[in-house]
Amino acid sequence: MESPSAIRERLEEATPPPPSITAAGVGLSAVGWLLFALLYSFLVAQDQPGTPFVFLFVGQVVYAVLHGGLSVLVWWGTVRALDDRHWAWSLAAHVGIAPVYAFVGLELYLMLMEAMIGAFVVQEIQASYQWVLLSGGTVYAVQFGAYHLVRSVQRLRWREQQAAEYAALARERELEALKAQVHPHFLFNTLNSISSTVYADPGDAREMIADLAQLLRHSLDSIDRDTVPLRDELEVAASYLSLESHRFSDRLRIDVQIQVPDDVLRAPVPPMVVQPLVENAVRHGVGPMEDGGTIRLCVRRHEDRIRVIVEDDGVGPDEKEGPITNGQSNEPAGAAASPEAAKGGVGLTNTDERLRRVLGEGSGLHTEAVDPHGFRVWFDVPDESEEAER
Repeated sequence: MESPSAIRERLEEATPPPPSITAAGVGLSAVGWLLFALLYSFLVAQDQPGTPFVFLFVGQVVYAVLHGGLSVLVWWGTVRALDDRHWAWSLAAHVGIAPVYAFVGLELYLMLMEAMIGAFVVQEIQASYQWVLLSGGTVYAVQFGAYHLVRSVQRLRWREQQAAEYAALARERELEALKAQVHPHFLFNTLNSISSTVYADPGDAREMIADLAQLLRHSLDSIDRDTVPLRDELEVAASYLSLESHRFSDRLRIDVQIQVPDDVLRAPVPPMVVQPLVENAVRHGVGPMEDGGTIRLCVRRHEDRIRVIVEDDGVGPDEKEGPITNGQSNEPAGAAASPEAAKGGVGLTNTDERLRRVLGEGSGLHTEAVDPHGFRVWFDVPDESEEAER
């Protein structure tokens, strides 16, 4: 399954589809050139009042057809080929091509008019050769300036569409990850534990069922929510640890320390971000230990933020992942560098990405080894309590 970060990278590297000749584009170009011929005919008619307007208009249509054909050649051979290059390449190409375009277009027009009408027309045009040549360069600049403007709008809309696609795919993957947060093995083991406890201790079994129901309810209810109160996340984590304590018996010891006022626990966090941390501590930290161990869940203030810490005195990070110190792994800095080293795989990587996306880069996961053995993972949450605001 493609992760949100992989989706983002794929879409950022994607390029818009290359420009192509379409019926709409041809139609707009034809209308533009026709309007140009009509307007230019009126301008020429002001200087040559004795010349029939139809004659002038036909001459300008011929001029438009010639230059329109040259424009297609320039677009196809140069502009289209440089579409995915830096804008400076296109600008340099236009600066070099525009004079050639104007000169070749005018010379072809003169040759054609001499063949169709006669040399006297060519002589009249050559009297204003420089101005006609300048007008050809101006036409070139206007048409390709308009083209690049339209192309920029197309690129912008394409990027917006890509961003919407990324958001939809990332949300879909995130929801799938949330649904899978309750590990199937954990669910099967819990149901087996409940089954074996029903007759021996019905009260204990009822407590386990209540904890499991709360865990499943929170997992399902949080699917359509971007954030939930930190208090809810801690309650779910406590339910998870309570269920695991029945399975591990005296091999699992739990130490929960909430060192902040109750109103601080209203701080919003992405759903299902604490439970994966304690699950990782149980499965990879305490679980492999023959004598078990202790998992500590601590919430306290750290400067102007709330710090949530999950720590175990289990086997610690695997040596093959590399040493972890000062909250950073020996891997290059990045959204998932520390979580991957915590042996949490996709689960903790997804948790880290969601924390950074919802709460900002300063709220990503951090990990470090615990001396002499064990592992610690934590993240910070903005403090939105009344005390913090004062």
